[in-house]
Amino acid sequence: MREQGNRMRIFCTMVILCLGLASAAIAVVARDAPLVGRAQAYAETVATSSAATYVTLRTLNAFLSTAQEIEVGGSLFVSGNVQPLKVLEPIDDTVERVAGAIFAIMAATGIVAVALGPLGTGGWMLLALGCGVAVAELSLGRRAALSRPLLGYGAFLAVALPLAFVIAAGVADALTDAVWVRHQAIIADITRGIAEPAGLDDARGEGWIATMGDSLGSIADYRTFAVGIYNRADDLVASFVMILAVFVFKLFVLPIVVLAAFVLAWRQAAQSY
Repeated sequence: MREQGNRMRIFCTMVILCLGLASAAIAVVARDAPLVGRAQAYAETVATSSAATYVTLRTLNAFLSTAQEIEVGGSLFVSGNVQPLKVLEPIDDTVERVAGAIFAIMAATGIVAVALGPLGTGGWMLLALGCGVAVAELSLGRRAALSRPLLGYGAFLAVALPLAFVIAAGVADALTDAVWVRHQAIIADITRGIAEPAGLDDARGEGWIATMGDSLGSIADYRTFAVGIYNRADDLVASFVMILAVFVFKLFVLPIVVLAAFVLAWRQAAQSY
């Protein structure tokens, strides 16, 4: 009986030692691992979409700010006593705040995309260290008091964190496409000719600026567009808020839900063994 227990201990020690060596080897190339690469690609996709939306918001913000300076019977750059389009100021302020929130999400996605590589490397190093400590604990016949948290944190950073973003990448679009398409269509309809939602390639070029200049060639054009935006301000703001909610869901809510499932499963497994 004792001999069988010793054999089992030796077997477990060899398995853990092999896992530790494998973790140490993976730590060297963790930044180039397919799992991390797919997670980073997902974060970069969210960043690209949020950047295009941010450009749209800032273009609309600039239009609303300029439209407020138009006075009755005057030119665009001459101050007057009557500026009827000042009623656009609350809408302008709201658009600016939403743009600020979108920018924060854009920055957060960039941080996530950059951090996933180093965090994955650190996770695999913790796994290797945890396996080494576990081998020592088995050899000394002690409980896994130190190795268990090392293995837990290592698995979280090396596997659970990037896997959460990979799973999110697989289901996020299916869950949010209907909301995204509907509200992008509303925004495009209201802001047509001013700040139509564009791809990032369009936002980087000069074409959208020239188009806006052609569309808004006179004060009358500014007034026409401004009145259209004012009449549908509720729909416009609501759609931008829903687009913001989609970004929050993709970057924070969905990955956190997946991570929470991993943590619960890990705790259940730890309690069972």
